[in-house]
Amino acid sequence: MKLTYKFNEDVMKLTEAKNGADIEFNITFLTNEFKPQIEKVEKHFSENQVITDVLVYAHKNHHYQIIVRKDFYDEFIIELFKHRLLLEVKWV
Repeated sequence: MKLTYKFNEDVMKLTEAKNGADIEFNITFLTNEFKPQIEKVEKHFSENQVITDVLVYAHKNHHYQIIVRKDFYDEFIIELFKHRLLLEVKWV
């Protein structure tokens, strides 16, 4: 089974692509109002014992490049949903 998700295209742009063995997300928020939520997602992963699970790089114009280890993909998607950055998550 695979997780699928929906997000509000009026407030953010989100792309997902393979990056070697990892998954790379590029998220651009159209305003700065979602910065606290993405910081909470980053904090969740920075507080565990695994250094390379999720790497977050902040860029200009509310853009975030996020590298997610494949074995942390589901947890990352759920964290985005938990912090209301996704509208819907489901198994298919």
